[in-house]
Amino acid sequence: MFELRPILSALLRNKSGPLLIVLQLALTLAVVANAAFIIQERLAMMARDSGIPESELIGFTLAEMHMDKDLLAQRQMDEQALRAIPGVKDAVATNHLPLTNSGSSTTVSSGPSGEGRKLNVGYYTGNEHLFTTLGLSLSEGRTFDASDIRSGGHTSTPPSQVMLSRDSAEYLFPDSSAVGKHVYLRDEPIEVVGVYDRLQTPWPHRTHSFASALLPVENDRFFVRYIVRVDPAQRDAVMKQIESTLLALDPSRVITSLRHFDEIRERAYRNDRAMAVLLGVVIVLLLVVTALGVVGLASYSVAQRRKQIGTRRALGATRTAIVRHFLTENMMICLTGMGLGLLAGLGLNQYLMHHYELSRLPLSYLGVTLAGLVLLSQCAAASPALRAARVSPALATRSV
Repeated sequence: MFELRPILSALLRNKSGPLLIVLQLALTLAVVANAAFIIQERLAMMARDSGIPESELIGFTLAEMHMDKDLLAQRQMDEQALRAIPGVKDAVATNHLPLTNSGSSTTVSSGPSGEGRKLNVGYYTGNEHLFTTLGLSLSEGRTFDASDIRSGGHTSTPPSQVMLSRDSAEYLFPDSSAVGKHVYLRDEPIEVVGVYDRLQTPWPHRTHSFASALLPVENDRFFVRYIVRVDPAQRDAVMKQIESTLLALDPSRVITSLRHFDEIRERAYRNDRAMAVLLGVVIVLLLVVTALGVVGLASYSVAQRRKQIGTRRALGATRTAIVRHFLTENMMICLTGMGLGLLAGLGLNQYLMHHYELSRLPLSYLGVTLAGLVLLSQCAAASPALRAARVSPALATRSV
């Protein structure tokens, strides 16, 4: 049997050191478990498939300077010129680009007058080339054809057709196919002609990040985005020709934010990546500091009790008993800290859920972190414990 009472008495005689380690272990458990969970969520978010062939896509913004031109005709000329560039598969003018944190959204419902299920969808506008340029995969129904396209602004009268992502369709019509049904925008019915697998909205961090829709509307504004789909092997060559090709049609225009979608994705998740790295560094530092704290306390305890250790050795205590004594003492400190840390970890998670919309922390993260800290703590205390076991009885009992 372990001699718990003498160990507890020794701890109570010098409370400050063990108390600091208890608090340090509790803090480490709470922070490490929640930080690891946040890192996992960020990595999972960054790994999501946007639904488009990102290696094949280029996006940019174009601003017109001449206010008296026929913008619809200019859009068609631009698209034809872009498609004529060697290596270009398709091109389309649209209102926004995926993953750019800048876009348009609207609330649609599955019934008239706001009845039925409601969903805020991020929408993209364009002509019949929009679907193929984005490289989407059709699940049900059909894509847009030339007869579906409505010219002009899209904020006054909604178009007659819409395509929905599978996420949007299943949310609005959970019990049946959405194709052939109507969604309602400002009480105007819009027929769902097709459902595609997935397309991320411009906002990667929103709750319904894949609740998107395509509207068959050609952009007639002075400020427009373009998406160009290319052969990946010729992407860089195409990017070098885009600006000169469009400026040849009208040199007064301004082209900005010319980027391939790999760069757009990197920018979209830059803060998430930085947060994951920062939290990873915090975890490592906390573990190192905790291990050093345990080593320091155990070493101090051994140094303060050399005479006591020598006396026990002289009375017949084995080296194993000495090691066991210090490891048991450390385990008692560790488990006390773990108990407080579990409560602190759950409390911290509740705070993050309330203020930062973090998901509920799975208990497995607390369990794995607890087990890891117990192992780390015992390994850190092992060296001082072994050093205590090597104390000579004669040396320890010598008067100082």
